[in-house]
Amino acid sequence: MPEGKSLLYSGSVKDVYGVPGESRYVFDFSDRYSIFDWGEMPDLLPGKGEALAVMGDLFFRQLANPATWAHWQVPESYPKFWRDSFTSSAMFKELRRNGVSHHSFGLCDEAGSLLPAGRASRRLAVKALSRPEAPSSVKDGKVHFDYSAYKTRPDSCLVPLEVVFRFGAPEGSSFLQRAAQDPAYARGFGFTETPVAGEMFPYPVVEFFTKLEPSDRFLARAEAMELASLTADEMDDLVTLTLLLALRMKDLFSPLGLELWDGKFEFAFTPGSEGKRGFLLVDSIGPDELRLIGPGGVHFSKEFLRRVYRGTPWCDAMEKAKKLAKDRGEKNWKKICREELGSFPGKLPAEAFESARLMYPALAEGLSQAFFGRRVFEGVPTVSELCGRIRREAT
Repeated sequence: MPEGKSLLYSGSVKDVYGVPGESRYVFDFSDRYSIFDWGEMPDLLPGKGEALAVMGDLFFRQLANPATWAHWQVPESYPKFWRDSFTSSAMFKELRRNGVSHHSFGLCDEAGSLLPAGRASRRLAVKALSRPEAPSSVKDGKVHFDYSAYKTRPDSCLVPLEVVFRFGAPEGSSFLQRAAQDPAYARGFGFTETPVAGEMFPYPVVEFFTKLEPSDRFLARAEAMELASLTADEMDDLVTLTLLLALRMKDLFSPLGLELWDGKFEFAFTPGSEGKRGFLLVDSIGPDELRLIGPGGVHFSKEFLRRVYRGTPWCDAMEKAKKLAKDRGEKNWKKICREELGSFPGKLPAEAFESARLMYPALAEGLSQAFFGRRVFEGVPTVSELCGRIRREAT
């Protein structure tokens, strides 16, 4: 525990320490991992927490540096009208002047003291922000969440949305399911043809999911605006900022031979002017929030772990438990899975465990060398080497 700070929140992956009312909190990234909203899984992945903190620090530094935006352009592979909509935007000009605003002060030690750039730590010092609650109640057999705290349009607090960007839709993507159920959905993004699994889109899209509920719930754009009390101008800014950040992130991974398919960002409101609030990039950025695919189609993110468990009895029981909870108007589907269905996740198979253990520090090391020119994690394989190893194990 960081000195002089109390545990404010313990999540499935990281713990948050601080003193309410003070301006700085500490994210302590653990070696735990979570998939499918289950929470802590049976295994610990040594080195994961430190790697996540190092990557988060690296991305915040890169995206906040206006010099890294100065000569960057939206890739010409996208339609000109689409590129021009960004290059002429006030958001793009702001990023070139000042970089992205974010909540990170940098890596810190156990006492909370900031460390020089290039040092490794599992702790990240961040700006303290409020997190309004969304209390729930059951009406007509369904769980409803109350977002009235956002009706006053607060600033300096978490935006209650997970903002998801997609460059394409791999097999099993929920976007493909929505497009199949309602062909007009894809057309609403400007697509003239039905999206195909495993193919990149003509240009990336943005979707929204709830942040403050036990399971991520999809929201149409109008629902997201209402839930978070966003004005039309604020929503436009949020989408533009998300797409510009996603395009930059895609370029950052390219030197490592990794292709970014989708991911999510989280934001906080900041005070604005003329009735329009701004946005602060918050939480963390890394392979737990992104879907990265390496040489040979190897998943180099948390998706690797999800795929180990898909099709297992526990995964099937989870889906059944979620349906039962929805039908009953209950929030705690995990309790149904554990107590009624008697199903729990097992440990990772040995080979999958070793690959997952190496994945996080290998990625952090590759990024650190690419952008800072220094080593952080000794004795780990390169991204390319680990992808080759995973491919060989799969055959």
